Amino acid sequence: MTIKNEIQTEDLLLKMINEALAVLDERGDIVLCSSTPSGPARYIYEVLHEQLALGEFSTRELMGLRSLVLHAVDDKRFFDWEMPTLTGLTAEEFVRVSEKLPKG
Repeated sequence: MTIKNEIQTEDLLLKMINEALAVLDERGDIVLCSSTPSGPARYIYEVLHEQLALGEFSTRELMGLRSLVLHAVDDKRFFDWEMPTLTGLTAEEFVRVSEKLPKG
């Protein structure tokens, strides 16, 4: 992901959070104590960024991780009967995880 794409993603996410907060405020589901939702939106964005590592992986890296996961679960010599105990996930669960990652 280029710096320009990262900035566009950040801008889009902040815009979406701002809009969601404004809608919730208008509906009366929450009460914003600041004049605009931009302050709370920035805080929510920063928490999400820290917890989810947004932007930490490039699309190429995520595609590589997807490929690695699929190759690992397909190779019964590597992903044997003990692997779910070692990783906490079954082969089927890893396949579902890989489906969330970008395809090459």
